[in-house]
Amino acid sequence: MNSLTHPGGLEITKKAFDLCRLPKSSKVLDIGCGHGATAAYLTNEYYLCVTGIDKSAEAILNAKEKHPGIEFIEGDGQSLNFESLSFDCVLMECTLSLMPNPVEAIHEAFCVLKEGGYLVIHDVYLQNPTREDLELLEQIRKPRAEDNESCGEERRFLCTVNGALIMDDIDAALEELGFDVILFEDRKQDLDSFVASRVFGGDSIGEYDMAQQGKSKISYYLLVAQKVKK
Repeated sequence: MNSLTHPGGLEITKKAFDLCRLPKSSKVLDIGCGHGATAAYLTNEYYLCVTGIDKSAEAILNAKEKHPGIEFIEGDGQSLNFESLSFDCVLMECTLSLMPNPVEAIHEAFCVLKEGGYLVIHDVYLQNPTREDLELLEQIRKPRAEDNESCGEERRFLCTVNGALIMDDIDAALEELGFDVILFEDRKQDLDSFVASRVFGGDSIGEYDMAQQGKSKISYYLLVAQKVKK
């Protein structure tokens, strides 16, 4: 896998799965799998049984063509169509911050994870959010008139500012569900390297704009949490 696919490349994926130490043939759900590069790496290097899902039909088609021995399904991480307690690990690489309701995605992951299973996330987050950041988030979250007319549809619960997660919300969801966080590591150097490589390579980097990153204190993290056995 190209090291520019996400900040940290395979190194950050390897660190997480070396920590989890999953037995061969363990079932992994890769949410936001894209074209399947990480799913292929976990299959070939760790001998895991990986299912990749992505909302992009084009990405899923491409993943199936590139990696025909791996299961890829079009799907939404906020509405997982799998049986409860069916996976040993759920992986979200640069995916959670893109979801309209990250907390709901964590709840869905909890449901499909076996007891003792692992949740692995790495993504952008806001380091030391200011009062202004949090006030902005609360303003965004306030119900609007049209929200009250949505026939009972769940309103989006945003946990991001400038595209980066507010970790207090994520931590609260993990604690409420009974996850035990066994690793939280700031990986800002990975984000800096990723941004620099993309810029000097002439690529558009969207949310990872260097000026935006400096202005809003955006950093990058690796989190590994375990679903506590009852």
